[in-house]
Amino acid sequence: MMGNPLELLLISLAIYVAGAILPLLFSRSEQLVIKLSGIASMIGGAFGLLAVIPVLLSGQILTFAIAGPFSFANFVVRLDGLAAFMVMVISLLVVVTSLYSLSYVQEYIGKGARYMGFFMNLFIASMVALVVVDNAFYFLVFFEMMSLASYFLVITEQDEEAVNAGLLYFLIAHAGSVLIMIAFFILYKESGSMDFDSFRQATLSTPTASVVFLLAFFGFGAKAGMIPLHGWLPRAHPAAPSHASALMSGVMVKIGIFGIIKVGIDILGATTAWWGLVVLAFGAVSAVLGYFTLWLSMILKSCWLTTP
Repeated sequence: MMGNPLELLLISLAIYVAGAILPLLFSRSEQLVIKLSGIASMIGGAFGLLAVIPVLLSGQILTFAIAGPFSFANFVVRLDGLAAFMVMVISLLVVVTSLYSLSYVQEYIGKGARYMGFFMNLFIASMVALVVVDNAFYFLVFFEMMSLASYFLVITEQDEEAVNAGLLYFLIAHAGSVLIMIAFFILYKESGSMDFDSFRQATLSTPTASVVFLLAFFGFGAKAGMIPLHGWLPRAHPAAPSHASALMSGVMVKIGIFGIIKVGIDILGATTAWWGLVVLAFGAVSAVLGYFTLWLSMILKSCWLTTP
């Protein structure tokens, strides 16, 4: 019989944290580190799936709140349909990529495999925590943890190409973070609280709500690789180890979309029609230019292969 979803979710997060710490404790045996890190990720992913399946099937919303270490921010967890769906996607990909990593990461023995295990589990834990937390301060904390952990994964190879790709990613990611911080600060000033529930209940004027939406849209759009904020994506993803790249492209960029939905629909209520047109326009441009770039690269590759 499955336990309480929130308890299972907490166990999942605890396993990821353990999977991050253990590689540092057993640093002398990188072979053991690889297995500990990968197995911890797989088990954490399994518990994550067990946690969200009941929520997805029942449609219930579960919340949990405790006083945090800071007086201005309570630690609030909200497991609703959107958060549960994201945890499911993260957990599924984590199980698959972790299984793959058990053999793939062998080539990184002697090249800092223990640090890779640390940053991978930290990356995963921060993504899971980010999508379930319901407080702006802790959301930003986990958002930054996710960005920093993924940055260190991008520069794993420590060659010039990886370092340059990591720097570009770092700069664009943090430019987006600044926009998100400003959006949350406006909501905080309007609501008087850092809790998302207070954000939802705040009465904003249409111009103020539109400013918040645009700040969040471009802030999270940078993480989603939306044109024109996409320059980091084709350089950073290939630089990262394969299993990390799979999570970055399969989950992390989707968290950018999650953030847009979270602010635009869940918090602001999507009260203005032109917001949808903005999303549609940028989405269409990103899709068309992405297809055109792929087509052009295939043509150039074909020409190069057929040139005597």
